Parts: sequence; C-alpha cells; structure tokens
Amino acid sequence: MVEVAPVLTVEGFALHRGAVHVALPRLELSRGGAAVLFGPSGCGKTTLLLGMFRLRRMALDETCGRVVAFGHDLGQLTPVARQTMFRTNMAWILQDAHGALDPLQAVGEQIRQATYRSFRDCEAALGALGIDDAADLARRLPHQISGGQAQRVLFAVASLRQPELVVADEPTASLDDRSCAAVAARLRELRERGAALLVATHDHRLIEQLDAQVFVAADGTFAPGAVARRPWPQRATTGVGETPVLRARGVRVVHGRREVLAGVDLDLHRGEVVALLGDSGAGKTTLARVLAGHREPDAGTVERPLRRSAVQLLPQDAAASLTPGRTLRALVAEAHGPFFDVVAAAAGLSLPAGALDRTVAQLSGGERRRAALLRALAVNPDVLVLDEPTSALDHDAAVAVVATLLALRDQRGVALLIVTHDGGLAAAVGNRVLTLSGGRT
Repeated sequence: MVEVAPVLTVEGFALHRGAVHVALPRLELSRGGAAVLFGPSGCGKTTLLLGMFRLRRMALDETCGRVVAFGHDLGQLTPVARQTMFRTNMAWILQDAHGALDPLQAVGEQIRQATYRSFRDCEAALGALGIDDAADLARRLPHQISGGQAQRVLFAVASLRQPELVVADEPTASLDDRSCAAVAARLRELRERGAALLVATHDHRLIEQLDAQVFVAADGTFAPGAVARRPWPQRATTGVGETPVLRARGVRVVHGRREVLAGVDLDLHRGEVVALLGDSGAGKTTLARVLAGHREPDAGTVERPLRRSAVQLLPQDAAASLTPGRTLRALVAEAHGPFFDVVAAAAGLSLPAGALDRTVAQLSGGERRRAALLRALAVNPDVLVLDEPTSALDHDAAVAVVATLLALRDQRGVALLIVTHDGGLAAAVGNRVLTLSGGRT
C-alpha cells in the first residue's frame, strides 16, 4: 500500500513578537481531515494562521518549528513559490469578508474572475450556501450585501476552486443558524471531495457540526481539548417604561429594484430590551442604521430623543467605525464625560487594560467590536442599537458583554435593540422578540 503524505504538518511551531506569543506544538492534517483552532477573541488564532503560512511581516517575528504543506517546508520556499502554492492548492476564507472584496465590482463578477467558472456556476455556489436569490445577490456591489452574505461570497470562491486545503478564519461568525448549517454542510462536502480543513473559530455551533480535531487555546498555546458553553444571562422582567424613547412608523427603504424594508413600525421603551431576528440579508442592518439616524428612510418617520448622542449604533463592521491609527484610549477620550471610568468600563466588556493603549489596527476582530461598544457607552446613551454585538466574540466574552449591557439597562434604564441571528440569545434577554422577514416585522 502506498503511504499518502499529509497535506499539512506542524512540528513545534511558535511565534513571538513583543508580548505576542502563539504556539501549535503538533498537528498532522491528511486529505479529508479537519482541525479546529478554538479560543476566545484575541487569543491569537488569526496570528497563528498568518504566521504558519508566512503571511505576516516575518522579519519582525521570532519563530521556531516547521510547517510543511504539500510536502514543502514553507520556511524554505521563496515568496513567489509560496504564492503559487496558495493560488494552486489552497483557498482562504478571511475574517474580514467585506475588506477582501473589491468595493467597485459586482460580487458575481468577482467570483467568476477568481474561479474561471461561469456565472451559472457562481450563482449555484451561492445558492448552495443558503442564499435564496443568488442571481440578485451576484449583481450587487459589496456595500449592498450583509456581512454574512460577504462571508459566503468568499466561501463560494473557495468551494468552486476545489482546493486541497481550505483555511477558514471565523467562517460562520456573522451567520444565522440556517446559514451556519449550510456553511457546515459545504465544509463537509469539501472534505468528502478530499480537501483538508483548518478552521479558526469561537463558534460552538460549527464545532458541533464538524467531526474535527479541536485544539483549544490556553495562554497562547493550542493543544487538543474539549470546549464548554456558559448559559446566556437572563432578562429582567420589570422596569420597562411606558413612553417610547424611539418610535418608527412606516419605514421603507429601497435598494435599486429591491424593497428591503416595506413599512416597518417599531416602538422601543425606556429600559426595554428588544431582540430583532432575521436571516442574513433580511434588512436587519439597514433597519438598525435607519433607527440610529445613519440613513434616511425612503418613506416613513423615526422619532428620537433631542440629544444627538442619545442614540448610539454599534455597527456590524466595528473596524470601519474606528480610526485605525489611534489608540482606543484616545478614541474614548474624545467622547466620554467627566465621570466615565474607562478602565472599569473596559473590564466590564472583558477588554484587558493593555488594550486601551493599543491602536485599533493592533486589536483582534472581537476586541474591535468591544472597543466600538466602549466608545458608544462613553456618551451615556439613552438607546443602544446593537448590530450583531456578539457575532465576532467567543461565547464567554459574548456572555460578559451581554451581562454588561443588561446591567446598564438595570442601572440607567438604557433601551436596547439587539439585532442578532442567535435565537438563544434573543429568547434569553429580550423583553420582546421580533422577526424581520419580507421587509416587515
């Protein structure tokens, strides 16, 4: 019998740069195999992946160990040889899906150019990932699609290229349960075709749907282990005010020929927690932006408190809302009042004290989301509109953030509109749970 060489072998790999330390002592991944790097936001999952495949500025890193892909030691290959290998044998699904797309080109054309396949094949790949009207989505520009849809565009590229190794960084973080299941099914299909999978995630749903080796982070080192899941905090049952602090009537929004919102009515009362569910692309983000005053509706009205900063939006793309070259402490200082305790507020969001003096570019995806929330809290809002506030966070960090939000609701009477794809979260914390479908709630 002919012995088949592993697709990927890691032997004692470790990376150091200043306070950053990540390590993967041992991994062997064969055709059709799967491995998951699991850990909280900021633990080094993305850093480890980029370091293993020499996609960081390695001159600034100290590394040891070996990473062998397709029989080649990546540390011995020239940059050109590595790039050729990546184009030929691998596919990447990046965490920042929107940032990976050309903002000026329709997503269907981008898939076609990346895969050399027909438009029909591209639309079929999107449909297989749970997108109902794939032909319509393929004609849109990246800013016209949701974060979950952008993630699936990258996934469609990966699946059509039929790679030998798929590297996915948080491929389901922005997806509802139905879409997550579709992505997991597609990953299993790729494995059945012989592709090996290396996935970095904090999503318990994905781990439950993949029969994979799990490597859990502990102090920067990823070792085989099991994962546990804490329950969500429970909602308060009293203290909801009678007068709405935010009221929407007949809100209608049209994108091109598509009616995204078709006359939405919504009241949000002081101290109330309203959870808004809906499939990816249903219009949840559009409604959140309209309610917070970041987009004017094509028809209808929104009544808000007179104070301009009273309604704060935590956008789904938190990184785009923060200046990348400035420290988090400086960004919060621009907004907060004289009695705001930055350090205590950061700790309540599970942000380490050291994160305050890092630039936004130096924070992980989950840390950026909490950084955007910290800045929103600094202005003492009456209403928080939170667009997928837990999607980029590991579950433990998400539980801590939700607990902080509920404490804020209890202490100050802040009204919360939580846009989410997580039905468990909605049921646990929402005084009311609404579903957006067909442009209406």
